[in-house]
Amino acid sequence: MFTKVTTKQYAQVQSLFAPLDYFLTVGSIFAGHTPGDVYVDGETAVTFFSHRLFLAGGGEETAVHNNLAQLLEDVVIPTTQKYGKDAIIVHPTQEWLPHLPRILERFKPIQAMRLYYRLDARKHSWQSKLPEGYQLRPVDAELLADTSITNLDFVTDEMVSERPSVTDFLNKSFGVAAVYQNEVVGWCMSEYNTGHRCELGIETAEAHRRKGLAMGLGTAVIQQALANNIHDIGWTCWEKNHPSRATGKKLGFACVHELPVWIIVF
Repeated sequence: MFTKVTTKQYAQVQSLFAPLDYFLTVGSIFAGHTPGDVYVDGETAVTFFSHRLFLAGGGEETAVHNNLAQLLEDVVIPTTQKYGKDAIIVHPTQEWLPHLPRILERFKPIQAMRLYYRLDARKHSWQSKLPEGYQLRPVDAELLADTSITNLDFVTDEMVSERPSVTDFLNKSFGVAAVYQNEVVGWCMSEYNTGHRCELGIETAEAHRRKGLAMGLGTAVIQQALANNIHDIGWTCWEKNHPSRATGKKLGFACVHELPVWIIVF
């Protein structure tokens, strides 16, 4: 049976997640920067926040398999729905790969490949530039209060995609937005800032793609990261998301991990 781990007990179970700690969500939860939950059942451990779940430890016992499926149904999915999400991504350690198809069968999961890119920003020089007609704005309280700017939901939706609230983002993360004719048409933001590390999220409105916005936005946030004493930067994307992979590579990121994941839609 899975039991919830208190923050005082985190140190006792964190080592189980060592094979997955390149995903910064894990480290951010254990550092207390992200309000995730941690559950254990013997040598099996689960941590999750919003739409991301990480499964670690041993995976041989059938009883634990059944308990895991029940935890997903009774705890994880309802909690994820409270964050307004309609799916969760299960990131397992290698030990779980043979067992997950049967364990998750009732949820009719979709299997996909998740890629993890990493960059040491200190090894490059950075100069951000947007195409003519576009303005670069920091994602901050001043931008959100600017009544002349439209499509701010494009920004705030992302601010709460990896943070519990806009306020939490403003306190712990940073980012930039591209504005064209007073409309937000792109953004890049930091995620899960912990120590010298962060991850990046980035998106450009479809009508404004292939103009160099993603490169300009990504470069600007990397500059912000360095200014905040952050140099170890992560980038996650789907294997089939070739535009995202290409942008990451142009920015200097290198793919360091490929992981099969399962997506449960509800």
